[in-house]
This record gives sequence, structure tokens and C-alpha cells, in this order.
Amino acid sequence: MWNCFIIVLSLFCITAHSQTEDKSVIIIGSGLSGYAAARRLIENGFTDIKILEALDRTGGRIYSVPFSDGFVDLGAQWCHGQTGNIIYEMTSPHFAFGSTPFETVDPYFRFSDGSLPEQDIYVKLYGEGYKIIHSIDRVTTPNVPFGDLFMQKFNAVLATTTYQNINPEVVKYVKAELVKNVMGFFGANSWNDISPKVNNEEEKAGGDQHCTWKKQGFQTFINYLTKKSPNPSENLNIDAKVILNKKVTNIQYNKDDAAGQVTVNCADGTSYTATHVIVTPSLGYLKAHYKTLFTPALSGPKAVEIESRGVGNLGKFFMKFATPFWVLDNEPFLGIEGMWLDADKQAAIADGREWLLGIVAVYGVESFPDLLEVFLAGDYVGTFENTDTEKVIADITWWLEKFAPYMKPVPRPLAVARTKWMTHEFFLGSYSYPSMAEEQNNVRTSDLAAPIINIDEKPILLFAGEATDSKFPSMAHGAVNSGFRAATEIIEYYQA
Repeated sequence: MWNCFIIVLSLFCITAHSQTEDKSVIIIGSGLSGYAAARRLIENGFTDIKILEALDRTGGRIYSVPFSDGFVDLGAQWCHGQTGNIIYEMTSPHFAFGSTPFETVDPYFRFSDGSLPEQDIYVKLYGEGYKIIHSIDRVTTPNVPFGDLFMQKFNAVLATTTYQNINPEVVKYVKAELVKNVMGFFGANSWNDISPKVNNEEEKAGGDQHCTWKKQGFQTFINYLTKKSPNPSENLNIDAKVILNKKVTNIQYNKDDAAGQVTVNCADGTSYTATHVIVTPSLGYLKAHYKTLFTPALSGPKAVEIESRGVGNLGKFFMKFATPFWVLDNEPFLGIEGMWLDADKQAAIADGREWLLGIVAVYGVESFPDLLEVFLAGDYVGTFENTDTEKVIADITWWLEKFAPYMKPVPRPLAVARTKWMTHEFFLGSYSYPSMAEEQNNVRTSDLAAPIINIDEKPILLFAGEATDSKFPSMAHGAVNSGFRAATEIIEYYQA
């Protein structure tokens, strides 16, 4: 009887303690993961929340800017998938998405001398390659890089009766286009840095992979995430929790102090303390700063995962024109897959236009008949970002007139917008990708996501962002999921 009373009293004390102790939270970063974490915390009764943002704006890699008669996205552009995609599921009951038909419309191939290849054979072989790319999503073969595995399967297709007499030049150029498209998806500098095995462990939302925000931009979703929409009376007012221009320089924590708080120091000399800190910077930023950003320094599998996972490099250049001069005879225009002839490639390098070799494709922007978008990936993104805008315009004009001479003379764009994620001090890349180093070091996004707990088993340092999500890393919906997950880890501590 007495023992039972002691147990009941102990449980009462634990419950009472959890209800009265400090529940302050600092969130570092106001991107999707930071906003998602704040939403879940607020909905569960947390009020002492601060969001420290290094930039002079919110949104992180969601960056919709006014352009033409709407908004274009310099950051995340498409909602990738419908089924199992929390962004689509939260938004679609109230918003009618558009679509860029990359999966349903055949690519339009052109050579760099303006000539047209035989589209049928190029499209057919390209389709075979695309099937292989999708099949690699289901491969678990260890220690085989993406590019090597692709070529094994691609060569097997070429050995079949259908393709055994195909012109080697066709194979050469189609392969180059497939490599560019793989790079455009992952952003890697080499497709042999991508691990099919790790990629297979990650998931993909079902349905249309290129749902567009039409003219409203990805910023539309933030309104739904913060509950500004569809019913403004339910607005959680998360923006009021954000403090802009707060570059965090160091995060001090002590796992051995049950009552201690985490201290966040900023470049402007200010510091903030809280019981819990949720860290959401990009993986590129963590790679560059994790050794000095935390005291004590991060170690073990968490540090190895930061070092191992890949960071993709993507670039975009939007151009607005008075009329869509690229459309012929009112035929629909999706885009151009430009294939470099060897002589033209060398000429581009000799003329200081080598960054053009990083172009994956130039295509129209859904809902904007007056816009062209240049999409780049891989090695040359850094060169593009460091190239003066006037030169970029001149080089793109040269590219268009070379690959599509019917467009001559290409007029000067009325307005342009461009990205600089790779060289931006607070991002240092676009998004993460599954790497061979992860596979070889046997680490995963879950290692980065694991919270640091103190001796009281309290999660004092938590990690969110797309590179921490086990199901959908690299994706915006993965970032949202990760923010919800980090907040839930705090909430569950007090419910235990």
C-alpha cells in the first residue's frame, strides 16, 4: 500500500513538473521546416518561441519574387508529387495547381549548329534511358554509383536487336542528355557521386511530379502552413515570432546539466537562451560551419552524415520578353534540349562561355507565355553565379541563336531574374542528394535528424530541414515533415 502511494506521488510530481517547467524554444531559420516546427508548437500550447533568421526576409529556399504579371520561384519551383506530399495535401483543397508536362511531352532535341536530328530515334532512345533512370530508384545494389549502374543497364538495351545497329553518334548525344537530366534532378557535380542504394531507401510522392503554382509562386503554401489561408481568422501569426538579420555564430549546450539552457550567440553581439533549440540551416551551410557552430562540437554519426551527404548545385535564369518569339505556327512549346557538337563546345570554352555547358534545358514557364527559363546543374553553376548579368544575357542570346537559329534575332529581354544559391553565404548549395559517401560510411539523414538530449532525457538540440528527413530528403515536403517531426519530439517529452 505504502509503495503504491509513493509511486502515485512520484507520477504526480513528474506530471506537475512537466506542466510548470520552462518550455522556451528557439528556431534557427524561417524556411519551411522552421515555420512547420513553429506551427506545431503553437498548436500544442507553446508560446515562448523565437525564430532567428539570418536574412532580411523569411522563407529560406522558398523565394517567390515579383516578375512579369505574377511571381517566379528562385528557390523551390514545383510541388513534386500529390499522393503522400503534405504540401499538396494541405493546399489542393483550396488551390488549383497547374502542371509542367515534362513527363508527358517528348523533349525537343537540337544540335549546337542549329540542325535538327531525327527526332523519332532520339526520343525513342531517350525514353529507354528515362525508364532506366526510374528503375534505378528501386535498386539496392551496394557500392555501385548511379552512373555506372545506368551504363550497365543502358548498354544491355543497346545490345538488343532493336538498337544493335544504331548510329554511335546518336548514342553519344542521347547519353549526354540523360546525364544532364540526372544532374538536373540531383544537382550533383558527377552522377557517379550519387548512390542508387541510398536513393532507393528514400521515397517519392506519387502523381504529377511537376505541379506548378501558376502565377502565385511557392510562397502560396506558406500562407497555408501558417494558416493565413484559407481562413485568415485562424492565422497563427508566426511571422511575429521571427527576428530578421540574426546570423547565428555559435550554439552552446550542455548535455550534463539537466536544468541548463541552450545559448545562441549572434554576429551582432546579441544572445538568446531557451530550453530547446531547433536548428534548420541548409546542409551546405552546416558543412561549412558545423565544426565551429556548436559548442561542444558535433561528433559521431551526426558529423559524419554532415560530411557525407551530397549538396546539389542548381541555377535558374528567367527572362521576360514582349512576345513568345520561340513558338512556331502556334504549336505548343515546352523547351529545347541542346546537344553540343564537339567543335561548338570547344568554341564556347575558348570564348569564355563555358558555363553554358551546364544548361540542362531552356523551356517555357507554365502560366507565363512571355517567359523563358534557363535551367542549369552541376559544375558550371558556380561559374554562372559569378558571371555578370549582362554577360549572362549576351551568352544566353548566343546560345538561343546557335541552337535555334529560327529565333534570330533574339531580342533583349525586358526583365531578368536569377539565382545564386551555390555562392550565397547562408545556403552554399541548392538541396541535398544521396551520395556514395553516405553509403560507404553507413550514415543516413536519420543520423543528422537525431536530437541531442541531456541527462534528463530532454531534447535540447534538435535538427530539421530537408536533409534530415528520412522519407523525402531533398524535397520541400520533406522540409515540412522534418519541422513537424522536430516539434513533435519536444511535445512528446512533456507528454511522457
